[in-house]
Amino acid sequence: MKPMMILLKREWLEWQRVIIGTVLVITFLNLLMLLSVARGSSWFHETLEREGHINMEDIQINDEEIGDIDIRMDGNNLEVYIEGEKSSESVDKMLEKAAKPVAFGLRLGMQGTFVFVLFLSLFYFSDAVYKERADNSTLFYRSLPVSDHLLLGSKIIAGLTGVIGITFFLSIEYLLFMRLAIAVWGEPINTMIAAVFSQISYVGMIWDWLSYLIYAAIRMAPLALFLMLVGAYVKGRPLLIGIGGPILVAISWSIVFKSAALFKIIGKFFWGFNLAVIEPWIDMINGQGSGLEYVNPWDYIFNLDTLVAIVVSGLLYYGLWLIYRKNIPTG
Repeated sequence: MKPMMILLKREWLEWQRVIIGTVLVITFLNLLMLLSVARGSSWFHETLEREGHINMEDIQINDEEIGDIDIRMDGNNLEVYIEGEKSSESVDKMLEKAAKPVAFGLRLGMQGTFVFVLFLSLFYFSDAVYKERADNSTLFYRSLPVSDHLLLGSKIIAGLTGVIGITFFLSIEYLLFMRLAIAVWGEPINTMIAAVFSQISYVGMIWDWLSYLIYAAIRMAPLALFLMLVGAYVKGRPLLIGIGGPILVAISWSIVFKSAALFKIIGKFFWGFNLAVIEPWIDMINGQGSGLEYVNPWDYIFNLDTLVAIVVSGLLYYGLWLIYRKNIPTG
């Protein structure tokens, strides 16, 4: 266990600037969001003070028309008037309807964070072995009293857990910034939005999101190992070859055989595990789910797709291990 921890620390020391830089960039974007919210809040309160009320016409929730909503402030009290066919519905029912698309929107924001981190991880996996081949440090590390499996395993574990950890941390930060944005809006929007957000179980959402990230890491393992395999063999530009090669083969296949089969396979790989997030939540938004219940985490992880990903990852790892032992020099 101690050698593995030392090797993982090595990966952290080599890539800490990228990790810290990623966190700072996302945090900066969240701060820009707060600035935009503050400007919108100023406009809203100026309009409310000048007009005495804010009227929002033809409000729809989940494609269902609610009616016109008139917001007024009576001293420190918030007054909301609803005009339309649905105005007789209870406030709690309307809040629950509004909470569903809001929760879905939060998940899309977290998904965007995951896509950004996943994009950066492609550089890590393509360079994980290639960088050491390029500076000849592979020979040094292989001379240490640790097995090749431990060396490769540390890189795989560091990469996959890094994707999960960074995404999960930034997702929590995103949720905190969203709550802070509500506070920046001030009254009366603060009270209205807080009432909608109170319908959302953050514990359920975060647990559901963490289980999805574990599932996504398993699903992306074949891609990670494929890029490491390419990086262990090619003379240069591992990321370009690892990503561009399959795309070029797919284009050639579609032209020669007049079939988009390979494109469909590539598209299914990159889009497939995202459906695990989007499809059940769209069902919830469309009323096919019951309330704001979250997906069972085991439904994500224990399925046929996961089994296929593990088998393919095992085969790719075996090929990676064989090529890694050859110490092929770079160009």
